Amino acid sequence: MPLLSVENLTLLEQKRRRNWFRYDLSERVLLDDITFHLEKGKSLALVGEEKSGKHALVMALLKLYEVSAGKITFAEVETTAIGDRHFRRLRKRLQAVFSDDFGQLTPELTVDQMFREVLQLWYRKEDREQWYQRVEKVMIACRLPEAVRALYPAELDAVERQEVALARALLCAPDLLICHGFTKGLDVVQEAELLNLVRHVREEFGLTLLVVTDDLAVAHQLSEDIGVLHSGRLIEFGTAEEVVNRPGHDYTKRLVSCSI
Repeated sequence: MPLLSVENLTLLEQKRRRNWFRYDLSERVLLDDITFHLEKGKSLALVGEEKSGKHALVMALLKLYEVSAGKITFAEVETTAIGDRHFRRLRKRLQAVFSDDFGQLTPELTVDQMFREVLQLWYRKEDREQWYQRVEKVMIACRLPEAVRALYPAELDAVERQEVALARALLCAPDLLICHGFTKGLDVVQEAELLNLVRHVREEFGLTLLVVTDDLAVAHQLSEDIGVLHSGRLIEFGTAEEVVNRPGHDYTKRLVSCSI
């Protein structure tokens, strides 16, 4: 049984357009009949450009976007068939980190305060020593110095902010980690640093990894399998080596040429 299954998933975006004295509703297909499976302990990358539908897919996985058709199953629970309250019990096991420009860190809180928010939400019954051990473990894993805990996001550099976001996600001890545009806007050195970190924590914490990116090179480095999204459709799927070295679709070939 896969940890994550997406079957025949369709997402629509509705827009209101003014037509003289009335408003008409129009629909745009964001994802069209997408199917893929991710086994526990494995890694999968979904690659696509801005309008490929990848962001809407991540929001749907986190139950932040309404599904028009199809189903999503996580940890043997069909999340598209349950309410938000029931899904909240699963949310701890499914964590996501985004690009630095996504605003995933609260600017008014220090790193330590952000960690405490997570601990108070999910580990309320534990004592301070247990909290300390949890924070210490993720900070060491993400190579964060102790002094970072007193700082605000604006006082950190781009890589440190991503390391903090990753550490906060790991505090929940998730089964599935989604990395959505995690290296966007970083230079080559910073990107390599973060990719090495993701590989390290995946092995240390036994994570299942879903990478969502517009960079085929990032997908190739982090994932065993790659799916290519284009205009809302999954146009190619295979092992990372097959997709990168023997692409079948013209769009994939263009992505390969851009990543060389």
